[in-house]
Amino acid sequence: MDSLPEANATTICVALGAIALAKPVYLGVKQTVIFLSSLSTSKKHHRIGKYNDLQEAESSEGRDADYTTLVDSYYDLATEFYEWGWGTSFHFATRFRDETFRQSILRHEYYLAGKLGINKGAKVLDCGCGVGGPARNIHRFTSADVTALTLNQFQVDRGNVLCKKEGCSDMVRLVQGDFMKMPFPDNHFDAVFAIESTCHAPDRNGVYKEILRVLKPGRPLWMYCR
Repeated sequence: MDSLPEANATTICVALGAIALAKPVYLGVKQTVIFLSSLSTSKKHHRIGKYNDLQEAESSEGRDADYTTLVDSYYDLATEFYEWGWGTSFHFATRFRDETFRQSILRHEYYLAGKLGINKGAKVLDCGCGVGGPARNIHRFTSADVTALTLNQFQVDRGNVLCKKEGCSDMVRLVQGDFMKMPFPDNHFDAVFAIESTCHAPDRNGVYKEILRVLKPGRPLWMYCR
C-alpha cells in the first residue's frame, strides 16, 4: 500500500508528459498531411524542367541573364517544403541550450529589430522575405509598418494570407518585385533588413545600390548571408 502514492505520482508524470507531447505531434502530423496534399494538387510541377535546364547549364551566364526565372521557379517548387519543415521564417539562427527552435528564430529576429532601432510608425523593408515570417514577427515586436519584397508571386499570395490570418495585414504586406529593380520611390524607408537573401543577387553592387536608393539617408541597413 505504501507504494501506491509513488505509483500514482509516476502515472501522473507520464500522463502529463504524454499531454505535453500530444499537441506538437498532432500539429506536425497535420502540417505533413497538408504538405503532402498540396504536392498532389500542385500546378507548379511544370516549373521543374526549366529550373533544371538553367541549373545544369555549363556556363553561369545563362543563369545570371535569366535569374528571375531561375529564382521564381525554385521558390514555386520549394516554398511549401520550406514551410512544412522550417516554419515561416526561412533563415538560420544560433540555438542556445534549453531553447526551442522557434525561440531561437524569434530571438534572432528581435535582436535584428533592436539593432535597427525601429519602433512604432517606422516604415521598414524586408528585402527578400520568403512568406514573411520575419516581417510579421518584427512588426509584433516593434509595431513598425513592414513591407516585405519577394520575386515570387506564390510567396506573396501565401504570405498575405498568413498576414490576414494573424491579424496584421494592415501593418505588414508582401509585395511582388525584383530587388534589383524595386517598385518603391527614392528615400522611402526608415530601415531595411535582408536575411540570407542578397547573396542570391546576380550582381551584388546592383542590389545594394537599390537598397540605398529606397532607404532614407543616414538610416540603418542590417543584413547578412550565411
